[in-house]
Amino acid sequence: MLNRAALLVAVALASSVSGASVAATVSGVVASAGLSPAPVPGARVILFDPGLTIFFEARTDWIGRYRLEAPPGNYIIGAVARDYRYQELGVTLLLADVQRDFALDPESEPGVWETIGDTAPEEFGGSNSGSLLADGTLLFCHNTRDPVRFDPVSRTKTFPADSFDYQGCSAITLLGTGELLIVGGQRSTDFTDATNRVKSFNTWTGLWAQQPSLNYERWYPALARLADGGLLVCGGGQSPSAQRTATCERWDPSSRLWTLTSSMSQPSEYSPMALLHTGEVLKTWFPPELYDPAVGMWRATAATVQNADRAAAFPDHCDHSLVLLRDGQAVIVGILPAAGSPAPVMAEHYDPCSGTWRLGGNSDVVRSRPEVAQLPDGRIFVAGGRIEENDLTVFRNAEGYVRLADLYDPTTGTWRPVAEMRVAREYHATTLLLPDGRVLTTAGTGTVGNPGGDMGVDAYSPPYLFRGPRPRIDALSRTNLKNGEAFTLDVSFAPAVTSVVLIGTQATTHYVDGAVPRRLALAFTQIGGRLQATVPASPLAAPEGYYLLFVMVDDVPSEGRLIRLDPAAAAPPPDQIGGALTVEAAGNGAVLDWRHGPLNPARYNLYRSIVAADLQLTPSAIGTRTPVASVDAETWKDAAEGPAPGQVFFYRVLGRNCDGSSALP
Repeated sequence: MLNRAALLVAVALASSVSGASVAATVSGVVASAGLSPAPVPGARVILFDPGLTIFFEARTDWIGRYRLEAPPGNYIIGAVARDYRYQELGVTLLLADVQRDFALDPESEPGVWETIGDTAPEEFGGSNSGSLLADGTLLFCHNTRDPVRFDPVSRTKTFPADSFDYQGCSAITLLGTGELLIVGGQRSTDFTDATNRVKSFNTWTGLWAQQPSLNYERWYPALARLADGGLLVCGGGQSPSAQRTATCERWDPSSRLWTLTSSMSQPSEYSPMALLHTGEVLKTWFPPELYDPAVGMWRATAATVQNADRAAAFPDHCDHSLVLLRDGQAVIVGILPAAGSPAPVMAEHYDPCSGTWRLGGNSDVVRSRPEVAQLPDGRIFVAGGRIEENDLTVFRNAEGYVRLADLYDPTTGTWRPVAEMRVAREYHATTLLLPDGRVLTTAGTGTVGNPGGDMGVDAYSPPYLFRGPRPRIDALSRTNLKNGEAFTLDVSFAPAVTSVVLIGTQATTHYVDGAVPRRLALAFTQIGGRLQATVPASPLAAPEGYYLLFVMVDDVPSEGRLIRLDPAAAAPPPDQIGGALTVEAAGNGAVLDWRHGPLNPARYNLYRSIVAADLQLTPSAIGTRTPVASVDAETWKDAAEGPAPGQVFFYRVLGRNCDGSSALP
């Protein structure tokens, strides 16, 4: 169902030639540290003066060599690569060439926590929710009573008007209008009733408004954003005894009215749900099911690998959070192990093409119901949660919740412990990605469902903020964008941007995100300090709503900019890879890279031939050829020995469908 464009390039492998010489040169080798050092190809080496008025950048070649030229002066030179720790040195450049080698240690930067404010006098820890609003401030709220609005830049708080209507444990989502929609919940504090009320908080006016009600009462409802801007809301508890329902209904963004649709196979509440790139909505709790908005029907999909019946928790709150990856797969993070589970694993990956689950990597300490936020570099921040193993060396509070924090890399399945939180937080905490790339967390410091007296607002600076000067967005042509639209960015400290990323803002209640679960890479071109980027054309890839826009150099993000994405008035042309394929020599092989022309989801087939006509594929012939590789990232190393003298390798990259076939535009 994806229309994909192709790239075709011809390559004769040859060594690069350096540019014209200038007064001073620094060169060297970047290698891994240790007893058996190895070159680090593709490492980023930066040279800058202390005032950041001069900035140069180079990449190491396949044997780790680099070369930089600059006017004479005093500089700082740094080297870094993904999964290696940043290292910098002072260097003085005169007329003679200078040699500076780097031996990089594995990444060990833990990041830093800082208390940046508080929510006093409000103590959050039961029916509360939190969201990034359309202006970059955050709204924390118990139950739409006594809200607190917090500015993470100025570190100040204000107190918006009370809605004068109790509505806690709701589902929330930020609409493209800037309204925070609060859906369902409970109407008192007795934990047995429910409400069908819907209301909104307006970012721009700070006022509350009643909206058309749901058809049914729903306490702890599940919510997913659909491609047309509509909403799917399912399950939840109902009066008089909070019994769960299997019913679902849809919200029309034009009329703002709710209509019933087909029901889930079982009653449930607060199930993580997300719109997949296939067009179906994945619900993970419980059991996993898929909803097709086109026909309004549910169908079964595979059970998770662990706890296939989830008997340890169901029908209570789910034990995990849901994250959608750039390659179209989904990840659940958190596990409440079944009794007798020998080695529970904290992450499972769902492949929407096969409809199956597989185990991911595992953290040092397994927890259920952790706080989760996807970062612009593709890693997943995981904090807190209830410890689910008998490790007496780990601090936990009276109910088993911990201060631990980790970074999970879903592409490699690896976890890395990072700086612990200041206090243990249970699942009523609110954790959100901020525009500046930090992660904010507050609340959840008491016993489960009860305020703990700690009203601090803490911000975590991830390791990517300690990797030298960050790229900077100086100007943006517009912040209201449409699917398929091109826009321009002016940037500094980024002569060779590696990706432009959109990541959906978060709106969470009880560690379940009801906003736009997306991390997307945009096709772009760069000339000097100006980029032209294009928003994904498909609303399946990029549903309408609010996003954070980051410019990336490897895994180092700029500060983000809030942008609003609206649907195009007419269907734009399909996304294309464009002419962005590059090939560089790597020993006897070659490294292909098309990061400037990515697709969402990131699934590709690669073809190679010594005859150009072999790759001039037609729709009828495309299915008859076997790709040399199928990958889920915008880079691939061809380890085959290069072409014979006088020959040329031709390469072609095509989008890959779920069935493994390639697709032409």
